Parts: sequence; structure tokens; C-alpha cells
Amino acid sequence: MKAYSLDLRQRVVRAYEQGEGSIPEIAERFGVGTAFVKKMLRQWRSTGDLAPRAHGGGKPASLAAHHRQLLKRQVRQQSDISLAELQSLLDEQESVNVHVSTISRALAALGLPLKKRA
Repeated sequence: MKAYSLDLRQRVVRAYEQGEGSIPEIAERFGVGTAFVKKMLRQWRSTGDLAPRAHGGGKPASLAAHHRQLLKRQVRQQSDISLAELQSLLDEQESVNVHVSTISRALAALGLPLKKRA
């Protein structure tokens, strides 16, 4: 989701500071949520700036590239291997404990949907 424009942020804060309505009224007028209005007011009061902040980055991947390559090699060598067996392999060889759904998504991303028959 893209950040709201700086212009909109400034108009929201300006409208509230000029007493043009309550927070819910300002939110409705500009088509934003009340939490956004409160957040902009808090940001303006604490920093004096309304520019969007940098994205937090999200959760890092559970499987590194070399783990995915290990999965890829193992599935190519043994096409009927189960997700549970792959999970055990990662745990034993790499000390990586992940859920089978993580392994399934990794295989799909590699273009290797797990199939029981070659």
C-alpha cells in the first residue's frame, strides 16, 4: 500500500489545527481513518515533519538461499520425498526448524510443486 501524499497529510493537519472539525469529522472529510489523523497529529507535534516514514521491512525469510537450493537438489534426486522428510532433512543437516507449509511455499516458488510421481 502506498503512503498518503505529503499534500494530503498537510491538509489534514492544517484543517484540524484551524479548528475545522473534530478528528472523526476531519477523517471523514478527507476520506482517511481516524487513526491516520491521530498519527499525523502526533507525528507533527513530535517531529514537526509529516513526510512518510520508511517501511519497517517485514519478517526476514525463514529459509536462506542455500536452504532452498538444498530442497531443490533433494526433490530432484528423490521426487517422491514428503514434506515431513524434507522438514527432517533441514532440521538434521542445517539445524533449521520450519513448518511444512514453509517448505511447500519454498518448493512452489522454486517451480517444484511436490508431486508423488515423477
